[in-house]
Amino acid sequence: MRRLALVLVTLGLIAASLSPRECRADSFKVVSTERKCDALDLPDAPLRAFRLADGSIRAFATHYRNRALIGSNFADLRESCSIAYEGRLDPDPSHFDYKTWIASTWLSEDGSVFALGHNEYQAQEVPGRCSFRDYESCWYNSIVLLHSRDSGRTFRRYGNQGGLLLAPDFVDTLGQGHSRGYTSPTNMVKSGNFVYSLVAYAGLDPKDRGRCVLRSSLPINAESWQILTSDGFVRPNGSPFLDKAKLRCRYAEGLGGFVGSIAKVSGRDLFLATVAEDDSEGGSIVTYVSSDLVHWRNRQVLLHVSLFWSKACASDYRYSYPSLVDESSSTANFDEVGSTATLYLVRSACRVGTDRALVRTTVKVQLPQN
Repeated sequence: MRRLALVLVTLGLIAASLSPRECRADSFKVVSTERKCDALDLPDAPLRAFRLADGSIRAFATHYRNRALIGSNFADLRESCSIAYEGRLDPDPSHFDYKTWIASTWLSEDGSVFALGHNEYQAQEVPGRCSFRDYESCWYNSIVLLHSRDSGRTFRRYGNQGGLLLAPDFVDTLGQGHSRGYTSPTNMVKSGNFVYSLVAYAGLDPKDRGRCVLRSSLPINAESWQILTSDGFVRPNGSPFLDKAKLRCRYAEGLGGFVGSIAKVSGRDLFLATVAEDDSEGGSIVTYVSSDLVHWRNRQVLLHVSLFWSKACASDYRYSYPSLVDESSSTANFDEVGSTATLYLVRSACRVGTDRALVRTTVKVQLPQN
C-alpha cells in the first residue's frame, strides 16, 4: 500500500449563493495533516462524530482498523494511532467477524457509545469460500452492534448473537458474482423515542437492492432493534446459519446512489439525506428531504464532483463518503442540521487507491417551505 496522509481540508464558505459549484484542486486548503500510523491508516467511511461531556469531539471516518479523530473542536481534530476496534479475520462466515468498519455511532446519556459496524466477509481471501477471485464478486455483508464503555476509545461486540444485528437470509458465499447483504449504515438520528439509520441491502438478484429503515428504542440495547417491513417495524432475522426466517425490509423510495448520512432538520418534522450519485454532470453530492424516512423528494445539488465510480475524473480528484454535519448543533451526536452545515468527503486521486484525504466544505441547504 502506498504512503498516505490523513488530511482535513476546508474549501471555504459559500456565502449566499445556493447554486452548486465545481470542486477544483486549487480550491482546497490543508488545515491539518497527520502522520501515517500504518498501511491501513486511511479514511474509508463517512465521518461520524459525537461531543463528550467535557466538550471535546470524537469522530470516525476510518478503515477496518478503526481509529478515532480527537479534538477540542472540529477544526482541531487529530488522529489517534490507538486502534478502537478491529475484526478478527475469522474465516468462518457464520461468525460475522471478518473485517468491520465503524460506520455509525451514538453517544448515550450514560456516556457509553453504541456503534453499527459494517462487516465484510471477503470470501476471495479465504481458500474455498468463493468461486471468483475479485473483491466485488465475493462480498458477503452484514451489520454488527458494537459498544464502548470508555467514551469510544475501545469497542467490543455487544449482544447475545456475538454482536450480529442484520444478516442476509442466505448463506452462500461460493457463487455470488456480486456484492450481497446489508452494508453502509448511515449515522443514527433521534426522532421521538427512537434512533434511526438507513442501511443498504443487496439480494441474490443483482437488481434487488435498496435502502432499509432500521431503528432502536432509547435507551439502546441489543434487543431493541427493529427493521421496517411492509407489515411495519419488526425484529430482524437472526443468523441465517441458524434461523431460516425470510424477512425482507421495505425499501425507501426516491433515493439512489450512495447515502452517506441523514439528519433531522432543526425545528422541523423533516429528515435530510446526503447522497453521492451519478447524474448528467458526471457526479454530484445532493440532498433529499423526507417526513417519514421512506418517501424522499426535493433533490438539491450541493456540489458537482467526480465520484469514485464516475466515468470521467475532473480536477485530478474523485470523491465519496459524504456526511453533512452541523458543527454548531447543540445535540451531542450532531444528528440535527440547520440551513448551513459542513459537508465532509473522502478524496482520492483519479485512480482510486490508498492515497486519500478527509476533506470538508461549508454548504448551504435550501429546505422546502412545507
